[in-house]
Amino acid sequence: MKAMSTAESSALASAIQRRFPLAPDPWSALADETGLMRSAVLGQVERWLEGGELREVSAVFEGEALGYDSALVAVAVADQQLEAVARGVARHPTVTHCYERNHATNLWFTLAVPPEMGLEATLGLLAAETGVDPAAFHPLRRGHTFKIGVSFDLESRRNDTQVALGDASQRFSPNAREVAMVRALQTPLPARERPFAALADQVEVSTDELLGFAHRLLGTALRRYVATFRHRKLGVRGNGMAVWRVAEEDVRRVGERLASAPEVSHCYSRPPFPGFDYSLYSMIHGPDEPAVRRVAAELAESTGVGDYDVLFSQREFKKTRLRYYLPELTSWWAQRAGQAS
Repeated sequence: MKAMSTAESSALASAIQRRFPLAPDPWSALADETGLMRSAVLGQVERWLEGGELREVSAVFEGEALGYDSALVAVAVADQQLEAVARGVARHPTVTHCYERNHATNLWFTLAVPPEMGLEATLGLLAAETGVDPAAFHPLRRGHTFKIGVSFDLESRRNDTQVALGDASQRFSPNAREVAMVRALQTPLPARERPFAALADQVEVSTDELLGFAHRLLGTALRRYVATFRHRKLGVRGNGMAVWRVAEEDVRRVGERLASAPEVSHCYSRPPFPGFDYSLYSMIHGPDEPAVRRVAAELAESTGVGDYDVLFSQREFKKTRLRYYLPELTSWWAQRAGQAS
């Protein structure tokens, strides 16, 4: 089979990062959308998965609509303890990103938990498990979301994602059958003929029922169904968390300007904490760290915000897509909460 041109593979990558078809035969739908052969579409997705460029294709649910509480958590850990603490934190089933960053506040991770567990209670258990003072954990819940999600163009290596949130005001409380379908939809989609049939079989429902369920939730509890690429594999090796000290009355103006930059993939407001008085967070991507710093400097000039910092990842301890209703989370909680009571 003839290999795709760069333009063709870039068009396909953009399509599946923007919206992967929730259809019994998604490969035909993608072929129609991109003008490519169906066999070429499936073959390219297989190659990306085998080569590691493509992390997965799966559902991205809106945790707030499911009743989950989530936050970015910042911790200052002594250098000699950092790896042990990070490994302990990363073992939590719904810690999805866990990094060492180049700052005195050096450990950063994301955490989401259902209401019966509670974010602060979970952090208390993590503190006990890792030997960290509970007061050292700073949960930074998301305030306003200006931009979210990653969609890299394979040719330009730039991100073009816009805000893509589900409607969290429409709460969804699934029954047991629906929980099973949520679990199926957040399972990585196999690159095979009739891939959704394989997911449906796992939970003993029909393909039509699974896809109908997904379509009903799309835009509310189901934020998106998309592909996620490993951006470092695509040549995007500079990834910095730029934090900005912004007066409250300027947060919206500055946040919208940051979000308009194609190099920015995520932009949120978050509360400051002692020793870290920043209220806007933005992820900036580029080919290397100097490129990221240049973008940050340009954004500082265009927004008039000169008080900022860029934190780069020194080590990645965990990176995965957040998944809900995990049996292993229930086990993690039962084991540790029982010991603490």
